[in-house]
Amino acid sequence: MAKKNILFGAMVLAFGLLVAGCRSTVPITYTDTFNVSAEHFREIRRGPWEVEGRWKTPYRLILDHDEKIIHDRGRGSNQEDMRDNLDFRIREPSEEWFSGGTGIKVHLGFLRRYQSVRHILLDATVDHPDYAIRVSGYSLGATWTQLYMLDVVTQWPDRDIEAILYAPANPWRKLPKNYQKELKQRTVFVCSIWDPVTWMGLMWFRRYGHNITIGKWWRVFPAQHFPNQMARALEEKKQ
Repeated sequence: MAKKNILFGAMVLAFGLLVAGCRSTVPITYTDTFNVSAEHFREIRRGPWEVEGRWKTPYRLILDHDEKIIHDRGRGSNQEDMRDNLDFRIREPSEEWFSGGTGIKVHLGFLRRYQSVRHILLDATVDHPDYAIRVSGYSLGATWTQLYMLDVVTQWPDRDIEAILYAPANPWRKLPKNYQKELKQRTVFVCSIWDPVTWMGLMWFRRYGHNITIGKWWRVFPAQHFPNQMARALEEKKQ
């Protein structure tokens, strides 16, 4: 029995490596307002970053009045963010902003992050109703900004909002299918093959969007999550 289990595990691992290798050879084909590239990735990581709320959430809000675009960006983690990153408790967001969103369940640490900056982002959203919204972020910043995405599509379903998010974790434990569809149409995730941060689906946390896989299947350690590794992988996978 033990030999059979070992053989089965080896077959699963081999299949996983095959799938990862095939995915890593697919070129970047997604194009929209954003340019998925190492340059775009570096740009969304540049400050200056504002810090807001009790949880000191770092964000950047840029109003482009010439192009009529609201840019919302989220910064990646530092050591001070570990408490929220690892707070896996599940909560239902307030009905006041997910009206009719019964059954939504979210990672509490990421929910706190979004709640601390929600009033600022929504004020800009309301004050500029004819502006498109472009969301971007990396790691932690690519995770809590998904809550902003859902907030907007539940309140203004026809609003022009799109996101490209790099190496995000997944904030949702449960999300109604109509919202899953809305987010999938508007969101692109750029993830490295062996990045453990993006594996939160193994703990039943999900993400909903189009996935672009970068990195090399044979680069297992380090795990291709760090910014220099992400930028290198994006440069290797140009359109």
